[in-house]
Amino acid sequence: MAIGWELIYIGGISISSFLFIILISKQHKSIADRILCTWLFFALIHLLFIAGYASGAIYKTPLLLGWELPLPFLHGPFLYLYILFLSSQQSNGRRYFIHYIPAVLVAVLLFFILPGAQFSSLLTVPAYKSLFHGIVAAIMISGVAYVAGSLILLRRHQHNIVGQFSNTDKITLNWMQYLIAGMSIIWIIVIFIQSVQALYVAVALFIFFIGYFGIRQVGIFSNVSSSHEVIQPIALESDIPPTATAIPEAIDSVKYEKTKLEDTKAFEIQAQLALLMKEEECYKDPELTLGDLAKILDIQPGMLSQVINSKEGKNFYDYINTLRTESFKQLLLQPGSRQYTLLSLAFECGFNSKTSFNRNFKKITGISPSQYAKKLKIETQSEDGEG
Repeated sequence: MAIGWELIYIGGISISSFLFIILISKQHKSIADRILCTWLFFALIHLLFIAGYASGAIYKTPLLLGWELPLPFLHGPFLYLYILFLSSQQSNGRRYFIHYIPAVLVAVLLFFILPGAQFSSLLTVPAYKSLFHGIVAAIMISGVAYVAGSLILLRRHQHNIVGQFSNTDKITLNWMQYLIAGMSIIWIIVIFIQSVQALYVAVALFIFFIGYFGIRQVGIFSNVSSSHEVIQPIALESDIPPTATAIPEAIDSVKYEKTKLEDTKAFEIQAQLALLMKEEECYKDPELTLGDLAKILDIQPGMLSQVINSKEGKNFYDYINTLRTESFKQLLLQPGSRQYTLLSLAFECGFNSKTSFNRNFKKITGISPSQYAKKLKIETQSEDGEG
């Protein structure tokens, strides 16, 4: 093995050990932290096997040959469950251990068919050879399935965010996206490139990748709270599973047909909401959330979410930013507003950034803020809201 590859493997093992120690010593660990910690532990073991095979050292200990086969079955479930708990989409009472059954079954099979140093039988004896290829195929299927499942969880999480927050600029999903992308690259190498050395290097580099972005991401390896763990799934009073709250808006009407909220009650809440927005102008709070609004109205967040989606035809994010946009348009018409910039007026209406203002205004009106002002022949201060 070339000295360059040795350094990569050793570096991967060192980084895994370092991250594991940091995470296991983290105070007030969440379930997601514990899952990541366990994942790093098994990733470290896997890297030790990889380095052992690459250096030839593993062949000097025949009893260890083949025992790395259960490990690839663990990475998919760890990724999926980590994303699941990090985005707070878990359900109470679920038996999550079933995701690890394939790894346990492979370990049990190896225990019975690998007496002593008989790993070579997996590659030579026809019956065992077929079993070996079946295990490899199952590893590939598992990897693809769990990456796909993780992508679905990420999409649901994105829908949960816009269903509960009026400003999303401070909420980053980069860490989840990086993890899924890294695992996707590894499985692409496994399935299409099928180069053992390329796979070993990819796994080691993935550990470097996790370390670099994980340390940069607030809250992963530190005790500081982070913006990626802020979402709790909205529990609607419904006969359908809670995770359905994260499905696309296109089928929201079907979802709400099954809920227990009566139409008369929904219209009553809608009227209370409209009155509150008119009198209190809650939308001008740049950090307003669905939970905040539900607390003011003294109703469950899920019920309020249902009313906004079904009666207003928007998710919470779009509903609040539409009100902010309309407030901006009214404020712009007042003569005293012409001494201010468009962005200053936008901040007055609840927008918290230039990007968010421009994006939402153009999404709702079809034109930029400055184009809208020019259309009305309104001149404001030189610094406009355009980016």
